[in-house]
Amino acid sequence: MRSKKRLCQLVLAGIAMIAAYGEGGALAEAADAGMHVDQVGYLTDRSKVAMVTDTGDTKFSIVDTKSNKVVFTGDLTTAKKDAMSEETLRKADFSALKTPGTYKLKVGNRESYDFEIGDNVYAVPAVQTWRSYTLSRSGNPFKDKDVTGLEIKKGHLQDKKAKVYFSDKFNKKGDIVDVSGGWYDAGDYGKYTTTGALAAAELMLAYEAHPDHFTKGQLLFPDGVKAEAKLPDVLNEVKYELNFLKKMQRKDGSTFHKVAGMQWPGFDKSPDTDTQDRYIFSTCTSSTAMYGASLAIGARVYKELDGGYAKKLMNDARKVWQYLENTPNPIYRVDEGQESGSGPYNKNTDLEERLWFAAEMLRTTGDKKYETFLLKNSDRMSNEPGFFTWDNTLALAQFAFLKTDGVNQNLRAAVKKAFIDYADKVVNKISADGFNCSLAKNEYTWASTKNALTQGDMLLMAYQIEPRQEYVDGALAQIHYMFGRNSLDKSFLTGVGDNPPEHPHNRIHESTGAYVPGLLVGGPNAVSGGDPDQTKYLESGHVAIAKSYLDVLMSWSTNEYAIDYTGTAAYALAWFAKPVNLTADNIKLKRAFPSITK
Repeated sequence: MRSKKRLCQLVLAGIAMIAAYGEGGALAEAADAGMHVDQVGYLTDRSKVAMVTDTGDTKFSIVDTKSNKVVFTGDLTTAKKDAMSEETLRKADFSALKTPGTYKLKVGNRESYDFEIGDNVYAVPAVQTWRSYTLSRSGNPFKDKDVTGLEIKKGHLQDKKAKVYFSDKFNKKGDIVDVSGGWYDAGDYGKYTTTGALAAAELMLAYEAHPDHFTKGQLLFPDGVKAEAKLPDVLNEVKYELNFLKKMQRKDGSTFHKVAGMQWPGFDKSPDTDTQDRYIFSTCTSSTAMYGASLAIGARVYKELDGGYAKKLMNDARKVWQYLENTPNPIYRVDEGQESGSGPYNKNTDLEERLWFAAEMLRTTGDKKYETFLLKNSDRMSNEPGFFTWDNTLALAQFAFLKTDGVNQNLRAAVKKAFIDYADKVVNKISADGFNCSLAKNEYTWASTKNALTQGDMLLMAYQIEPRQEYVDGALAQIHYMFGRNSLDKSFLTGVGDNPPEHPHNRIHESTGAYVPGLLVGGPNAVSGGDPDQTKYLESGHVAIAKSYLDVLMSWSTNEYAIDYTGTAAYALAWFAKPVNLTADNIKLKRAFPSITK
């Protein structure tokens, strides 16, 4: 931690007291309760606001942590009740403070966690977030000795000889297929076409929005991870996933749905000790279409950097399109037992994913046949979107279409109105929320932090269509929420901030003892039934919606990460983080984290 604090804070609303470990394992004190700041910091020329739980104080001060001198004072706003947290809040606005440095907020006798003010305060967490994909690689042994200490031995080599779980016209049950490589989906060792394609797309779209923010050598790859010199590190990493997804593509252009074992591995199982047979499950037209969309984006993004690879991606994308043309009805294959050791990611419709695929193909190729498909489905294309997820990519279809030149103007006008209307509604939600969080009551469910960050990402996409400052401000507010400006004073990104998740649902963490930073956990889930611990917590008494979170290993509905969750943070941080030459010391953790099983 950057400095000592005065009091320990109740992290889980009276459930548990979490002791933070300082350097060398020494206990370090936490912030006072009710002092809600972005624990990473604030950009010099942007809004700087903290929320304070009301105790009757009307003044605040900002203290320089090095000199311990007050450098800014101001009036707190009028107290106002926040519905989601059930807290009465005041706001401290110190936007006028523009001097770079490390500070803390003080109200009466209460002090906040430290935070920085600077032009590039999100550079380190951005790299940690992008780098988390490298540390989630399957089948690639490496030693991250200089940063996290994580050592991954040759794991899941059985994926080279994975067994097809079903029979159809292309495969017999038991057929052997090489589906090695790629990223583990979440806190277990499953690999999914759906979330893999979406996460890869999010990283490529982030690159496309700000290519100058991504550089070679940026991710400080661990020993054992090879990189092509012609590519920035993030695109090297995305290529690792795309190459895996290619292995999931079948002769007819379709894809397998997922790779996993028949049992959930124990938390003592590292990738190399989880030696159970691995199986290839299901086919699904929605995940196939998402794969196609990621290929279309890749063909565009890699074109100037690796033209040969871009052509291969496009060739595969055309095979996907042909398959979907020949398969007009949605398919989600279910075979008994296929969910015994993995999640379903099931969807029995696929129109939104087909639309996304068509829009990306149109943007990449300019071929009007893809626009014809969009026009045929203009009613759905012009619907107001929700935030995009693995099971509804309409918003991504609309964004791709709006970024394409020379399209049908009537459809463009209708799509733009729908997209911008949604963005404006998100801005209104942010303005009404006590923490300037984008989440409505019904959005505090599984993966609520992803839901918030996705809405922020959509505001950044809306800004690319219609540049309004409130869109960028709203997106930045979701980053503030992620990094601790929330009712729990919790950073939801592992290893980032003074109070990040201590016990994420992560088998790599628990089996190796190495804490992986840069993973976005699910966050508050107010819908009972997510997992036994979460359900028990919600049923133990009244819990405010925004506080329905547990920092415990087995609360997978609140404290598990996933690559598509993290993708939303990766996109947002890429917008605000400028490239800088970082060293291993810059990005390594400055504190120890406890392991449950070690």
